[in-house]
Amino acid sequence: MDDDPRELRDDGFDDDLLEELESANRFERRRRVMKWVSIATMVAMVVPGVLTTVGIAQSTAARSCRLAVDLAASERTTARAAFEFSSLETLGWNCYAVTASGEVRVAMLGLIPGPPRLTPSVAS
Repeated sequence: MDDDPRELRDDGFDDDLLEELESANRFERRRRVMKWVSIATMVAMVVPGVLTTVGIAQSTAARSCRLAVDLAASERTTARAAFEFSSLETLGWNCYAVTASGEVRVAMLGLIPGPPRLTPSVAS
């Protein structure tokens, strides 16, 4: 049995190195946990705002489209608002009147929907 304290033995093992490795592992674990907590926090802050904005835009587009279809066609005609990416000319919210023969675009409401430009057509 060896009665020498560990500090006096020369076994080639450095206790300071072991402590550095343990603290580095603890630091790395803490860094990973903090990274995921911050990502989850940012997502929790951004997602409700995005969902609220999309919901408000969709509701506004539907109301504006209903107004535009009522002016362009009759009140019985079905209105449909859709966000489209198809081309640069029609990028954003578009309003369609759904008829028996198909859909007819009535108005372009833009990227941020607002009241449609309601200018009645004047027949001369």
